[in-house]
Amino acid sequence: MGLIYLIRHASTEWNEKQLWQGVVDTELSINGINQAEGIAKYFLDNDIKVDLIFSSPMKRALQTAQIIASNIKFPIEEIKTDPRLRECEIVLWNGKNFDEIKRDCFDEFLVWQNNLHSSVKGAESLGDVQKRMSDFFQENIVHFANKNVIIVSHAISLRMFIAKILNVVPPDHLNYSLDNASISAVEYFNNKLRIKFLNFTKLLNSTKRT
Repeated sequence: MGLIYLIRHASTEWNEKQLWQGVVDTELSINGINQAEGIAKYFLDNDIKVDLIFSSPMKRALQTAQIIASNIKFPIEEIKTDPRLRECEIVLWNGKNFDEIKRDCFDEFLVWQNNLHSSVKGAESLGDVQKRMSDFFQENIVHFANKNVIIVSHAISLRMFIAKILNVVPPDHLNYSLDNASISAVEYFNNKLRIKFLNFTKLLNSTKRT
């Protein structure tokens, strides 16, 4: 039986400065490149043959997917991108850290964070994110049977898809971590998705580039 590996993109300078990125198209930092190589090592060390790789088209996700592919000898040109895997659009607080959010737009932030169907101007609702992620899986799940599939996406998008599988709603979607370059795994069994593990990060420091 194959598994679907949900991977949050590796780290960017904005992540390291704890700035909200949303759909700002940032690139991986040197640390992020190291992390992506660590993800690849997980698949090599466990002798996992990857059959399909999907990625958000955003640079930080696609770079992560490309580094993984290169290291595991998966053809980079066969990586499939899908805009539904992009990060949540949060224009209202892009580029802000949490202290700045609390100062400038905390009421709007709490409405957005704690409700599935918020209508905060400048912030895509969590329900809309969840729907496009679910639509992606419903469209492609037929191709995942008995295959090992990597999907590289973003924190909020992956969090909301996992919330759908676990049948939890905001704010309970905050009860699990999804760190940069983390690996989570889902299996498709008896026409249902179920979680195998969440937020595996053990190998992230296994490779170093300076």
